[in-house]
Amino acid sequence: MSLLNYFKKRYDTQVEKRSYSKIYLVLSLLLFLSTTWAVIDEVSTRRPWKNYQTEYYDLFKEKLLTSYQEHLAQIDTAYINSLQNEINESKKELESDEYKNLSNELADEQQNYIDATREWRFAKSESDATFYEYKHKLNSTGVADEDLKNKLVELDTSIAQSARLMIEVDKKVADVKFQIGKFKNKIDSLEKEIILLTDATEKILIRANKTSTAPIEIRQVMMNDFEKTSFGDVKARIDRCQTCHLGAMEKLMSDVPQPYAKHSLPELLEKHNPEKFGCTPCHRGQGNALTAGFAHGDEDHYWETPILKGKDVYASCNSCHYQQVYLKNGVEFSKAKQTFLEVGCVGCHYLNGYNDVKPIGPHLNSLPAKVSVDWAFRWIKNPRDYNTQTRMPNFKFNNDQSEAITAYLFKIGKESEFKSNFANGTYKGGNATEGMKIFETVGCQSCHVVGKNTKVREARGTSYDIAPELTKAGSKLNGDWIYDWIKNPQHFSPETKMPSLRLSDAEAKHIVAFILSNKDETTKEKININISSSEKIKRGEKLIREYGCYGCHKIKGFEKDGKISVNLSDFGRKRYEQMDFGDIAELPHNSKEDFVKDENGKIKVKHDWNGWVTGKLHNSRLFQTERIIQKMPIFNFGEQEIKNLKLMLMSYRVDNPLPKYQQVETERLSDINKGQKLVVHYACINCHNLEDQGNYFAASLEDPSMGPPMITMEGAKVQEPWLNNFLKSPTPIRPWLKVRMPSFQFSEEELNTITKYFLAVSKKKLEVRDYASFKPNEKTLPTGKYIFDAFQCIKCHQLGGDVADAASLAPDLKLAQKRLKPEWIVDWLKDPQAIQPGTMMPGYFPDGESPLPDLENGNVKLQMEAIRDHLFNLNKK
Repeated sequence: MSLLNYFKKRYDTQVEKRSYSKIYLVLSLLLFLSTTWAVIDEVSTRRPWKNYQTEYYDLFKEKLLTSYQEHLAQIDTAYINSLQNEINESKKELESDEYKNLSNELADEQQNYIDATREWRFAKSESDATFYEYKHKLNSTGVADEDLKNKLVELDTSIAQSARLMIEVDKKVADVKFQIGKFKNKIDSLEKEIILLTDATEKILIRANKTSTAPIEIRQVMMNDFEKTSFGDVKARIDRCQTCHLGAMEKLMSDVPQPYAKHSLPELLEKHNPEKFGCTPCHRGQGNALTAGFAHGDEDHYWETPILKGKDVYASCNSCHYQQVYLKNGVEFSKAKQTFLEVGCVGCHYLNGYNDVKPIGPHLNSLPAKVSVDWAFRWIKNPRDYNTQTRMPNFKFNNDQSEAITAYLFKIGKESEFKSNFANGTYKGGNATEGMKIFETVGCQSCHVVGKNTKVREARGTSYDIAPELTKAGSKLNGDWIYDWIKNPQHFSPETKMPSLRLSDAEAKHIVAFILSNKDETTKEKININISSSEKIKRGEKLIREYGCYGCHKIKGFEKDGKISVNLSDFGRKRYEQMDFGDIAELPHNSKEDFVKDENGKIKVKHDWNGWVTGKLHNSRLFQTERIIQKMPIFNFGEQEIKNLKLMLMSYRVDNPLPKYQQVETERLSDINKGQKLVVHYACINCHNLEDQGNYFAASLEDPSMGPPMITMEGAKVQEPWLNNFLKSPTPIRPWLKVRMPSFQFSEEELNTITKYFLAVSKKKLEVRDYASFKPNEKTLPTGKYIFDAFQCIKCHQLGGDVADAASLAPDLKLAQKRLKPEWIVDWLKDPQAIQPGTMMPGYFPDGESPLPDLENGNVKLQMEAIRDHLFNLNKK
């Protein structure tokens, strides 16, 4: 009531007599408080980067001063002082009468030069004017003025005299300067030596001082044409990450916390300079934000590209390097792509760049020749019941479904034209013990696991093998088929990647006996299986089409069917709101884990992209409900494979940078990419070290040096015709090795791809060369033989014939002429360790110097070429 009285009284008061002081006071106070709050909020909340920069510069200055003291301690102060004393003594000579007289003489001669130059210019100017007057009168009257002509002669004589005087004086100036230089040159030399010793230290001090006045400012990189909007318009990207992460490229900041620390992979920054590319192309996040929460996406859950943490950052490599399978500085990226190719995801899913990948499973058109009906039925129903490490997923088929699929496969199998090359029982007579020895030595276990010998699998770091485990193969396969298969795998399956090891009949029989000795000892429930029903055969065909079995296996009748599942080319950009989590409980948003399974078997996942994908890879039907029907089979991925595949899926987005920011796919890079897919398909890296990966087979050997060699440099090393013939029909290069290079039935296209791949890795191109036309230098052949004998090369290398013992671990040099490139031999002799780190080949020419300086005038290159020429002449003797 009192408030109403106040307003009534105010209303009754004349306007001129009303007071506004209290209202102004309240409004002024509100304005002051709101302004104060706005300033505080701007400084403390919205601009934490200012504090980061201040703290960074203080920390960086402290690091620089520490480095300055360390450098200072390394300087020989006594030596510096001795140099300074020499300078002081030399400067005393500048006070001598001789130096002063020379200085005065120099000044006089320099003045004389100026005077002579002035006289020459005056004479030249007057000569030009007289010449003009002479020519003008001559042209106007037609008569030469003799007085002007004589004057021109006099002036030209004066010009010549002045020029001669200038030359004489200039020579005197140079002579005097040379005399003065004798006094100053020593001082300059000593001062330069001091600068050389202290320059680095002084530069550190200068940098330390500059940090005190470093500006506190927003640092940003503008990429005006980096990517496109959803509507196809080119848009810019603003990247302000370096506003807080100032020390990303500073070596001194390696042991400090974030956001001040140096980048953990400085070698990547050499190729991806943040000053040009920024940080978000690799790390993602909200580049224009200036607070950690928004920049990293923690406070903006709707930001489509939250920051990638830990090893997930390798997912961004695919944005610019999507064609490549292997990246030297991207180990996690390479592992992810290798896993993706090996587990056969593209059998069901379409993915850009992977339309030409071959199926990973065997063809199923001749199944009755290989396995029994009972085994096929049990395998289709639950593959892991037979082999826990198989890549074959579990479709959770019931008995009827398994029986129907078996019926169809055996129906087309009976129609197969496959016939064994050997009579029934040909395999008999082998010895299982001998077979095991052969199996373990010739190279079978580089791909196949038997029993507890899982060293190769462990070296690969996978939960699966790339070839079937043979621990129970004796209960799966029949002897006739095994014998036919290992003698010639392409007879049963022309498309198989299983190579031939060129086994003798006896060796093949022993291995068959060994494989048949490995039985499945578990008791199986007897099941009556009817595969003759036409209705079941028809249903089996429908099930194969429905579940996409033909994605991994070649099956008659499905040659033209397409992929059955979703396109994954943009899966990394899929929003978790589009994902259905079924009835699975949710983990807290701040949980460090994406997937948790408690002791009672209850599963919880984060309800975000990572949680859904992790759960799906653990169990592809995890989110299935009575209304959500899922057909994706269940794989047996280990934790590492799940991480690899999640990284791969995360990497695929269609919002890639524009071509100018991507890796340019040159002819060389294209050859490498195609070759990498092929060597993964044929598992070359299981035996060989190739581009710093692979060599897993060595894990099963007591002496790893007795395994297959590193072959990264083959493109630069071996002649292309030899490589082509060797891949078609391998012959021993190191006869003492028991492991054999297999015979793959490469097509001409594949041989060409492999050859180009090796050349591209070595930065070479395929070119037509006549290696047979290479002629050794006849004059240096005696020198080559002498060095060859002096270095005792035959202690490690053989020259044809048999090897005395396994200690001879170097190739047969009789093969050099037809096998090795002439220029490679010279490069190899120059520095073997640079080409093949860890090689036992000694370096005979360290630091480019010869141990035999009396030969060929000590010319190292000529000596190495002489050795090469001697090797190329061996077969001519």
